[in-house]
Amino acid sequence: MKYIYILLLCMLWGCSSNKKQQTIISEQKEIPMINLSENISEVSSLPLSEVATNIEFVQLESTDESYLGEIQRLHVTEHDIWIEQKSFFYIYHFSRSGQYINKIGKIGQGPEEYATCSDFFIDENRKEVYIVSGEKGILVYDFEGNFKRMATKLRQSDIFMSSETQHILFNKNFFISQNMNFYNPTTADSLWSFALVDSTFHKKKIFKNPIHIGKEEQIIANRAQMDRMVNYWTEHMTSIATYNNQLTLKFPDTDTIYQYCFDKEELIPQYIIATEEEKGDYEATHKWFKERNAFNYFTITAYYPTKDFIYLLGNKGDKIYTYCYNKQNKKVRVQKRQGKITERKVPWFNIPYRRMERPFILNNDLCGGSFTVEYYSYGKYWTDVLEPNSDNNWIDIKEIRTSTTRDENKQQEFIRMLENINENSNPILVIATLK
Repeated sequence: MKYIYILLLCMLWGCSSNKKQQTIISEQKEIPMINLSENISEVSSLPLSEVATNIEFVQLESTDESYLGEIQRLHVTEHDIWIEQKSFFYIYHFSRSGQYINKIGKIGQGPEEYATCSDFFIDENRKEVYIVSGEKGILVYDFEGNFKRMATKLRQSDIFMSSETQHILFNKNFFISQNMNFYNPTTADSLWSFALVDSTFHKKKIFKNPIHIGKEEQIIANRAQMDRMVNYWTEHMTSIATYNNQLTLKFPDTDTIYQYCFDKEELIPQYIIATEEEKGDYEATHKWFKERNAFNYFTITAYYPTKDFIYLLGNKGDKIYTYCYNKQNKKVRVQKRQGKITERKVPWFNIPYRRMERPFILNNDLCGGSFTVEYYSYGKYWTDVLEPNSDNNWIDIKEIRTSTTRDENKQQEFIRMLENINENSNPILVIATLK
């Protein structure tokens, strides 16, 4: 039912865009290459200590006002933790030590209220919380929970054409991103992937995923349509990072990591990714309901920049590959893990819905166990969420006890916190601060 509900919501959204496309350019200089096919060394693990200066574990305070179920979205800032609970649409405000502060948002049909939340983001400088409502627009509240203004009355369907969207506030500039689940595009120029927008979220400049160019007619023909259930095309989200005061991104299916140049308002190639692996037929690998053999091809789905390394996450078949590129010596290490392709039958399709989970996992040698990067916040924080009542999102205390760590006192503190968890406890956040 989860996927049916998402599909029905997605089909209610449509969008058009008449802004001029901004061409991606390349500066006349040599672009560093990340070679994934030559001189690769395979390793059993990749340590968190290489990229993180500090590790915190934060037990979120559980009260009648702040008891959380499944976390939908999370942002960690220098002073605060902001959480959206799945299906409830409020934004819960905690201190960095986990103390509950207040709840942001007003649910309803009034002028200062909303009924759904599809995204949220934080402006620390102005101490504002932006809540993106699919049916209302974007509402702005202060940190105390008071309504301030409507940033825009544009609805999701006025801005986007897809179900998977992102909103970014960086260096006082607003950006939006969408994937390829196009529902009601009107022209080829509607097939944008990343855009600079003004403070009212009207598009100023759009950027296309280069892999879409030349496939516009096919993409439009294979979109999800409201009048019939189709095996439409889909893709992963654009991978976006704001590490080291740079906005960088990697479009799906491409071999380039771009840096956004604020002076020129252009995307500049920062790294080229080279591989000899087969990527497979575009249509077969992009169908919503894929045949099993469509997973046999190689793909990079996400990247994570740090001070000394760039991590690339991908898969081939049911194997997960985590590459670690060293910026100084240009060498690449890879950790291979066994993954699982899950299948789920859907009544109106003759093949099951298949998906491959690709978690980004490092060896947590700072306090024990493993560290799964679930959220990447404000360029410097990686967060792993441990949910006490989840079979899939908890951690084995025995594994932590037997781990070799750099700080045994930190390890024992972590174990004591985990041992004191009960069924009424809120999640524990494990927060790594990047170098």
